[in-house]
Amino acid sequence: METRDDREQRRAATLDKLAGTLEQAGFPHGIARVYAALTLAEGEGMATSELIEELGISKASISNAMQFLVGTRLAERYRVRGSREAHYRIVEGVWGEILSKKFAAISQTRRLAEEAMNEVESPHARRRLAELHEAYAFFETEFADAARRWTERKSR
Repeated sequence: METRDDREQRRAATLDKLAGTLEQAGFPHGIARVYAALTLAEGEGMATSELIEELGISKASISNAMQFLVGTRLAERYRVRGSREAHYRIVEGVWGEILSKKFAAISQTRRLAEEAMNEVESPHARRRLAELHEAYAFFETEFADAARRWTERKSR
């Protein structure tokens, strides 16, 4: 029979895995851990004190992470009647928009690499730019198709 400690250990391991994956995707460590905790919250969200207790980090660290998460619309602050404490929850339905912005940056990088190839004289620089351009052109096409399929899927 599973004990409460077993469940807590399993949750902590899941949180660490999710936070680690988010870090690999570019999230700073503390922000990844706070986002993972909010994602795994059993209720609507979590209070600042709950985040502090679960993650073992300072109130200032929570505040800094939440500035980023709220500023990027990945999380939001909400009120709980009778509580003076800040509560936070994940904003759902934003990943498609966020990834679309990332895809747009890929297109911009591909265009800049193309422009730079036309400007540089060094064959070494041109070779490196050509590799950058080729990779970004490939992913630009692939991500455009994926974004289109995502939009179709969400509209169903």
